[in-house]
Amino acid sequence: MLTTGRTGRSLYWGLAPVLGPLQPLVDMLTSPLFLQIVLFPGLTSIAIIGALLGWLERKVTARVQLRIGPLYASPAGGILQMFADLIKLAFKELIVPENSDAFFFIMAPTTGLVLGAALVGLIPFAPGLQIANIEVGLPAFLAIITLSPTLILLAGWSANSKFPFIGGLRALFQQTAYEIPLWLSALGVIMMAGTMNLAQIVAAQSTGWFIIPQALGAFIFLVTSVAEMERLPFDLPEAESEIMMGWQAEYPGVLFLAAQGPGFVKLYAFSALFTTIFLGGFLGPSFLPPLFWMLSKTLTVIVLIMLLRSTFPRVRLDQLLRAGWTTLLTLAIINIGITYILVVGLPTL
Repeated sequence: MLTTGRTGRSLYWGLAPVLGPLQPLVDMLTSPLFLQIVLFPGLTSIAIIGALLGWLERKVTARVQLRIGPLYASPAGGILQMFADLIKLAFKELIVPENSDAFFFIMAPTTGLVLGAALVGLIPFAPGLQIANIEVGLPAFLAIITLSPTLILLAGWSANSKFPFIGGLRALFQQTAYEIPLWLSALGVIMMAGTMNLAQIVAAQSTGWFIIPQALGAFIFLVTSVAEMERLPFDLPEAESEIMMGWQAEYPGVLFLAAQGPGFVKLYAFSALFTTIFLGGFLGPSFLPPLFWMLSKTLTVIVLIMLLRSTFPRVRLDQLLRAGWTTLLTLAIINIGITYILVVGLPTL
């Protein structure tokens, strides 16, 4: 305790009359929940990790394709390249296209960033290290994802340009086709864990990861989540060779950063969710902290998704929709049947 002179009076006691009206604010700013929201796993860490993921993707893709990748922005392999890009975009002129709907043009990407941060807030990174521990954590995560097609369509329509509008329509078709298999693939995990709470799903894997009995569900979840994130080979809404970056084509400067940012945030959130429901989350040998296991597993899933970008060509729109509505949907229903047998057993005649 801080003291002042011979009286031994605490410094806080001397400031109490001044801090009295501000005490609720001080309590809020120093509460564990507020620090989690602001620092980790909240906003500050999301911004830093999003920037580092952009650098990592460039380096991984360059290594796979025998290129150099970022090199000169800092001595450590160009690790500050994304931060240099952030500064560059921050100082570019901000132009809203003529005859566009300015409100929705600006609102769509910024709302996407907020939704991406909300996804991370549902993930349990360690015991007690979770911003929102709700009983329906897994359905809530997937429900937030279902808002993405609407925002992308609004972004494409509000630009008053044909290429963004075509990209928005592609995103609507693509994400609608893959959301149903995504939900169904997660249903097998709920059946095995007997709960929709993400922290309890992690605890249910103390005797074994769900990726072993749910191998088919994990495959479907991974493929559909990549399609939901609009990443190669499913980047039809941004296809540069056909529609000039699609729904993002008209966004300049900071707005382009806001449009690109949710992609990396969703990559982080989806990888963390895959780790949580299929790879045991933060569970691991006790000689290392649970947060280490959670982040190392998440990083492994992130690199795996990045490798898909480096090795597979873009699919056609008709191939993508056909696979979503037929193959993946059928496999997801088969996985539910297999899970039923594993949980309940074969039906008796």
